[in-house]
Amino acid sequence: MQSAFLGTLLPVANAATGNVAAFGNALNPIITNVVNPLVELAFAIAIVVFVYGVIQMITHDTDAEAHSKGRWSMVSGLIGMFIMFSAWGIIYLISNTVKGFQ
Repeated sequence: MQSAFLGTLLPVANAATGNVAAFGNALNPIITNVVNPLVELAFAIAIVVFVYGVIQMITHDTDAEAHSKGRWSMVSGLIGMFIMFSAWGIIYLISNTVKGFQ
């Protein structure tokens, strides 16, 4: 009885693995051509915001409000870079996990 059950279960498992591999192959161009450029663009924007905050703090040395805005821009830029770095890591973790099923 157990061998009949395993005999019907194994082809289903092999078909599911094939579908995951096909999904991984279809997902690669999307990650490469769409997701990576978007993450890189958002990371670049976060760097620009951070640098803007640094420049604002340096150039407006005595103005407390400009100092506060510069600090806020720097913190926002750092948070944005952290989020983009985390998104990049999660995308590659999922991508490599799906590739592992091939």
